[in-house]
Amino acid sequence: MFQELAQINIRPKPFEFYTASDLWTDEHTSKQMLSHHMNEHLDISSRNTAFIDRSVEWIASHFNITAGVKVADFGCGPGLYATKWH
Repeated sequence: MFQELAQINIRPKPFEFYTASDLWTDEHTSKQMLSHHMNEHLDISSRNTAFIDRSVEWIASHFNITAGVKVADFGCGPGLYATKWH
């Protein structure tokens, strides 16, 4: 029974190795990641500009973020949401 449970718990081949650290440490991959994050027309890495703008408006109204309020962006990515309040 233990062998069967161990087999069920094995990661499938495409996910067998953790490679997230390579996204920003590999020169080619990191350039591509940044390019995809900064392309406002793609929803591949970051959301498109229209979605971000709607999200920022919702966040500002929901949390009463007005001029002079400081916001820290601890999310993943290049800070596309927080820079809207800059």
